[in-house]
Amino acid sequence: MNLRILWLVLVGVFAYLLFYEWSEESKIKSELAASSRVVPQDVNDLNSSTVSINNKNIELVIDGESGSIVGVELKQYPVFQGEGSPSMRLLGSENTFKFYARSGYGNKNITYKVVDQSSNSLLLISVDGQYSKEFVFEESYILNVVDRNLSGDIAPDPYIAFYRTDGAPLDSRSGFFEGSSYVGVAFNTPDDPYKNYRLRSIDRMVGFDQYGGWVSFIQKYFLSSIIVNPNQKASLFVQPPTSNKGVYSMGAVYRDLGLQDQQNGTLHRLYFGPKIRSDLMSVAPDLELSIDMGWFWFLAQPLVMLLVLIDSFVGNWGFSIIILTVLLKLLLWPISAAGYRSMAKMRVAQPKLQEIQSRYKDDRQKLGVEMMALYRKEKINPAGGCFPMLVQIPVFIALFFALREVVELRHAPFLLWIQDLSAPDPLFIMPFLMAGLMYLTQQLNPTPPNMDPVQMQVMKVMPVAISVIFIWLPSSLVLYSVANAAFSLIQQKMMYSKYGASDFKAPGGG
Repeated sequence: MNLRILWLVLVGVFAYLLFYEWSEESKIKSELAASSRVVPQDVNDLNSSTVSINNKNIELVIDGESGSIVGVELKQYPVFQGEGSPSMRLLGSENTFKFYARSGYGNKNITYKVVDQSSNSLLLISVDGQYSKEFVFEESYILNVVDRNLSGDIAPDPYIAFYRTDGAPLDSRSGFFEGSSYVGVAFNTPDDPYKNYRLRSIDRMVGFDQYGGWVSFIQKYFLSSIIVNPNQKASLFVQPPTSNKGVYSMGAVYRDLGLQDQQNGTLHRLYFGPKIRSDLMSVAPDLELSIDMGWFWFLAQPLVMLLVLIDSFVGNWGFSIIILTVLLKLLLWPISAAGYRSMAKMRVAQPKLQEIQSRYKDDRQKLGVEMMALYRKEKINPAGGCFPMLVQIPVFIALFFALREVVELRHAPFLLWIQDLSAPDPLFIMPFLMAGLMYLTQQLNPTPPNMDPVQMQVMKVMPVAISVIFIWLPSSLVLYSVANAAFSLIQQKMMYSKYGASDFKAPGGG
């Protein structure tokens, strides 16, 4: 088997998978639409009479007249590293983008006034005295909004909804690898714990009638969620803009509430914060699924859990990634050893293979028979060299999607010039190291029989071509790749020494 060609094919497949992950839009399947929904609010309907409340983690800006949440800033998460950086905004407005939240009763237009305010709570009363709205922080990143019907008449079904125009999330970084890996809406339903839709693929209303669950706006690192009480019947929905300048709306309409329930108050529980797995698990069931782990989530989730555990002892995410790499190499050593053993024997047998190839160059059938006979005699598995690569590819893909989603790596320093493991290497040093390690590994690998000169030249430039991709990848993933390549090289040289293959030169190589 031509191992080099197989390697090229696998690299091509991996590149295609990455392209498909970003370019393929989710196709919306037919869903049961709820009987009634909230009409999207006009983006220009927001007033300027704002008030602010906060806790240690969130700065909340509220429109005192409409009762809308028009700004959410995460005080512990700056946009950029260094002093003077503004805080990360989840909700807010710019010239071309608006994202805000509003609750109320059906399409009823209510005007409020502020009657009580403290540093971390706010009470609004409608000007006619028939409705009230209260904002209270429950804990770190959870906000409770309580709507009360103070009149003697039952009001339309209460609701809570997010409204946003199209475009990238506020303060998100741009670029193919830097940008948000997923921007969309996700639902938690009894039939599917994580039902997600890319925002750009929503072309009609989608709804779910159920008890409990949640609906969330998903973006890289952060989350805005509406969490419904498990004992409360609600219609969770998302609907597209009604015009080019309109807004997407997503939220929940509460059902079967009587007058007494409305007077006691309808509780809307909101989460605005980072996508930290352990925190999300404590907020609501299945909320941690909003951390996009890609197709190999079943590998990525335990790897991230192990990485977080390692960092709790080490205290440096870069060293934690290296330790994780070492543990993975030890765990996969039996498979890797079998592959390296086959490659070592193949390398030792190169002179005999060349002799057979020269002797039977005009008889391909006889050549194949003699080569297989040599493989059996020397106990060589010609496909054995594929094992280390085949094992590493799913792990690499799992870590590719996992490491770029782990918010703990955002602005996390490693050493010297690497001060943000979520960003590319600013000096391109690690991609250069990766190219060097790939070149050294290539020199150890035996040259497959019958490799033509064109293939050989392609293989020579392959380390440079692949390392160019690493220029744009997050430093955390490049660090894993460098550590993995370094330990693989050490393991391979150890096996070569054991089987006496170190003194043999790969033909056409070095």
